[in-house]
Amino acid sequence: MNSLATAMRSALLSAPEVTRLSSLRRSTSLFSQDQAADSVYLIEEGLVKLTRVNRRGDRIILTIRGPEELVGEEALAETRPTYYTEAEVLTAATIFRVPRGLVHRTLLNNPELTTALVNYLVERRLALAEKVELLCLHDVEYRILHYLAELSALVKPLADGDGFQIPITQLELADLIGATRETTSTTLNQLERRGLVKLSRRMLTVPSPHAVRGAAMAKTEHESVATGSSA
Repeated sequence: MNSLATAMRSALLSAPEVTRLSSLRRSTSLFSQDQAADSVYLIEEGLVKLTRVNRRGDRIILTIRGPEELVGEEALAETRPTYYTEAEVLTAATIFRVPRGLVHRTLLNNPELTTALVNYLVERRLALAEKVELLCLHDVEYRILHYLAELSALVKPLADGDGFQIPITQLELADLIGATRETTSTTLNQLERRGLVKLSRRMLTVPSPHAVRGAAMAKTEHESVATGSSA
């Protein structure tokens, strides 16, 4: 259990104002974009995607979060916060909803929770910076390999030991990596022929996250060599 989840369990989750939302189904919305941010949510189990839609209707999945991670951090702001994204459940999930007022009151008298929360928010900022780097400096294949490895770490291995099943569609993956559905589908088919992923309806299966990470590393090294040769 990470330090934030540990601190929240100790300081917050037993309070009567906290609601434990259990047996949530896929596509359940926790909150909507631009809705008043009145609570933060700690994921106990399951996955949640955070999606942003611009004025033209273009959509991007900013991140997918899993057990012991937080969503709805906007509620921690002091002045009339709103949620920047929509939060939607991707798998069967159990999630704690913690009112913002309770969090604010507890932070005033709990240095351990404050430190854990600051560290968590810094990690989230770095993760978003890494995503900007991915979008700007790497091609679609590398982005897919990166996220296949990252998402594999959020799910449990299959009972038969045949890899890790990631419950997202090809369209959702395209929204996550900032590419068209067509380009994403073409690249996934190429990776499937290499044995790095198995495609099925509403699901991607990664037989070996280690092999996926190795392919991403090899691609980076190849790009570095190519760049050096052309310099």
